[in-house]
Amino acid sequence: MADYEFPSDLIEAQQAYWAADARVQEVTDALPSSLAIVSGEAVMSDEQRAELEQVRAARLDALEVLDRHPRWATVEDRYAARLALRRAAEA
Repeated sequence: MADYEFPSDLIEAQQAYWAADARVQEVTDALPSSLAIVSGEAVMSDEQRAELEQVRAARLDALEVLDRHPRWATVEDRYAARLALRRAAEA
């Protein structure tokens, strides 16, 4: 596998995406179960819907920053480079 060096803003973009994804998970974990909603035992409030929409939009924005970084145009094997980026961002 090739060695990759990543600019700090790309590593930060990966970390920001992970943080945004974790926030979406926190919000969805706090929602009533879909089974409870379907059975009429629970409802999702307007505030919960708005918060979920907001955190999902933030996650999408973070993903776009990550995926549109110009560094990706300079690598031959984007998959291998993404794996290497993940390892670098975890360090």
